[in-house]
Amino acid sequence: MNTNKKVNIVMFNMSKYSDWQKQTWNRNFHILHNLIKNEQINKVIAVDFLPFNFKRAIKTYIQDQIIKDIRGSIIYGDLTSRCWQISSKIMVYSTIDSLINPQKITKELNIIVKEQDMGENLIVWNYNPLYIDYFNKLKQKLNIFDTVDNWLEHSSYKNKIKILDKNYQKILADSDIIFTVSKSLKENLFHNKDQVHWIPNAVDLEYFQSQTETHPLLRNIAKPIIGFLGILQDRINNEIIEYLAKKNPQYSIVLAGPVWKSFPKNHLEKYPNIYFTGPVSGQDIPKLYNEFSLGIIPYKTNKFIKSTDSMKFYEYLAKGLPIVSTPIQGIERFQKFIQVASTPEQFNQQVNQAIQNRKSINQSEVNDFLSQHTWQNRIEKMLNLINQKI
Repeated sequence: MNTNKKVNIVMFNMSKYSDWQKQTWNRNFHILHNLIKNEQINKVIAVDFLPFNFKRAIKTYIQDQIIKDIRGSIIYGDLTSRCWQISSKIMVYSTIDSLINPQKITKELNIIVKEQDMGENLIVWNYNPLYIDYFNKLKQKLNIFDTVDNWLEHSSYKNKIKILDKNYQKILADSDIIFTVSKSLKENLFHNKDQVHWIPNAVDLEYFQSQTETHPLLRNIAKPIIGFLGILQDRINNEIIEYLAKKNPQYSIVLAGPVWKSFPKNHLEKYPNIYFTGPVSGQDIPKLYNEFSLGIIPYKTNKFIKSTDSMKFYEYLAKGLPIVSTPIQGIERFQKFIQVASTPEQFNQQVNQAIQNRKSINQSEVNDFLSQHTWQNRIEKMLNLINQKI
């Protein structure tokens, strides 16, 4: 492909765009916002996560139509859909038509694509395996699917297994390029097919290391701080958290991020050295880590976790934090820099050793490693694969 030609993208997100302004950034956010930094990308229509139950649809309707969660100037709108101009390159389309009239979604996107003169070199880039009604509907040149997790193993989608299984088969059959966040997804979900490429997560190294401020939420919490940032849900091994709290009353344990119903917050709050911060915006993550003494990743080693690639590995390292993790997928790539523990007792031992030996971290060596794992590098690899196809 002539790289002077611009590429346009319709991207079906796994989040609402407004959520990224309030909560932690995910892979979808980083890919989108690093893509638009590339001169080859002309415009992107970012489609908010489509509601597939009435509760989410009502919430979306209230935010978009009643509260009018304005993110920019409205360039398209009716009773069920809105499209905002966020910047010269990004538009955000949000709708509840996935429940009311699914066929309307691609019709409206076609209208916006035409009005924005995005028809040339159009790519559909999808993160949402619950929605696949875009093949051959937008006159796109390429269909890309970026696989962040295996939703067949996700506890939130237990009632969607049949749909997801069927959709993944369709995605494999009709996608020109599939990216996976882990080797397990490439091998087990997509059977190592030729169009499947393992592109792990990454870090904005310069951003993380340039932030020196501390987060006000933690300034009055006693040090040392054992910290975790992420969605607090059933993927976390709560026995490890509780054991650390019991055995180390001299440590503060900070659990940052949104709390799901499946997480036993009420039970853990009885420990005076466990603190919950609630959601932390993406731009504040480095400030939070500046107060951590240690970063932990106490995930269960189940089928869902095998499909993931935790961004915490990269981000903790970027801030020079010692890390203790359970033996989860992909950890072998970081084994030189982190400690691994399977049981609460082992985890506790490694935590204490890591805090005592923090000064032994060779940050220069860590930075050399992380320089190969930046979002810019990931985007370059993705665009190289796209350019071979388009």
